[in-house]
Amino acid sequence: MAVLRPDMSEDERLALTQRYEELLVAGGGMYVEVFNRGVIPLAYFIKKKNRAGVSNTYLDGIYLLFTYFTKPESIEALESAMKTDDDIIRSSTFKIRKRKY
Repeated sequence: MAVLRPDMSEDERLALTQRYEELLVAGGGMYVEVFNRGVIPLAYFIKKKNRAGVSNTYLDGIYLLFTYFTKPESIEALESAMKTDDDIIRSSTFKIRKRKY
């Protein structure tokens, strides 16, 4: 899951989504699905500095949910890329295991 800057245009969001989909597929991922939840108010404000050193405070964000199957090595590459991206305010990865009954 990723929370993007709320002031991103639709073209910027689509380019970012495409970039991370390609990163997942290059790492061996398959069945990449992206669900855009839209702009949602955050539970608390988030301050984040960009690479230029400018600090921004965000009150809402664009929520994207990525669903995919991949190797553990590509998850590390994805997480490090998301942490250094200025367009992403927060990101989180959840591992879902198949239940055994």
